[in-house]
Amino acid sequence: MLHPVIAGLAILAGACVSARAEPPNCNQAAASAIVQVDVPGHPFAAVPSADGCTIFVSLTAPNGRSQIAVLARANGALSVARTLTVPGQLTGLALSHDGTVLAAANGQGVALMPVERLLAAGAGHPLVGLLDEGRGAGSIYVAFSPDDRLLFVSNERANSLGVYDLAAASAGKPVRSIGHIPTGGAPVGLAFSPDGRWLYSTSEVAPGERSCAAEGRGSAHPQGALMVVDLARAISEPDKAVAAQVPAGCNPVQVFDAGRLIDDRDHALQASVAIGQSPVGLAVDGAHLFVANSDRFGGGKLQSISVLDLAHLDGSMVSIPAGGFPRELRITSDGKSLLVTNFESGSIELIDLARLGDAVREAGK
Repeated sequence: MLHPVIAGLAILAGACVSARAEPPNCNQAAASAIVQVDVPGHPFAAVPSADGCTIFVSLTAPNGRSQIAVLARANGALSVARTLTVPGQLTGLALSHDGTVLAAANGQGVALMPVERLLAAGAGHPLVGLLDEGRGAGSIYVAFSPDDRLLFVSNERANSLGVYDLAAASAGKPVRSIGHIPTGGAPVGLAFSPDGRWLYSTSEVAPGERSCAAEGRGSAHPQGALMVVDLARAISEPDKAVAAQVPAGCNPVQVFDAGRLIDDRDHALQASVAIGQSPVGLAVDGAHLFVANSDRFGGGKLQSISVLDLAHLDGSMVSIPAGGFPRELRITSDGKSLLVTNFESGSIELIDLARLGDAVREAGK
């Protein structure tokens, strides 16, 4: 069910962010290889703008009064420019590829916000629409298709992916709900293939034997699964859009050959690498795989980011220091920095990838 809060969602696909002068040196490296900036809450996800001048952060609050923090980046410094209250329990974020709309999963659906309003001081309430997946859905992550036509939301408790068609918004009509893709238990991560044909989704628990040991306060459970969704079919028959489902193991990081997920799924798993405690966030810069070792059940204020060489996954691994419960990782648009949300310690971490050696040495101190 769809509840638009402001009539006319043409802003989603037709409006452009008003022209603004780009502040000088938005992507200038900081004085240190690792910089941490405190934010007023528990950061879940961070999404950078294409020009690198702005970072949007979801600050999760269990009382339904979460916030979007807008961070400004210039001349090697990162600072909180403003915060705006958004209803629901905000978690995953996605920025449309044209840069005009920020989408945030909020526990029972998706909050839609025009970037122009988020950037302008005193522009009023940032919310322009709510896509309702139902109370108790556990909407946790959201993603725009590469052409910005479709919006997907992973419903962790409802065991489904919600699918929305944004094309009608360009004509001022409401966003249309297409339907739902059934998943395994607790679907979370969402990612697209480079050619825009497939959507990859992970489920923490797939049907099967309870072969995975208990983690934290949980119980023994079946291994998870990696699901491959056909985007063309998601438009016409979302309940039949799953093209393949591959076992993904228990707690180690799994690395798959995407080209084999459809036709040779038994040999798609390339490596299984044991890393730190309770890995959550992942990011790839072309040469390295970065993994956030959240240790979310162990507590504490200091955890780590594992750095794996994609060309030698069976080789040695190094670590970068992080704050408490590093949750999500994101490479900035210029490919030069790694963003980390430290959920427990309430900070955003920026790591200069050109100085990985310096960052690793910080872990050894």
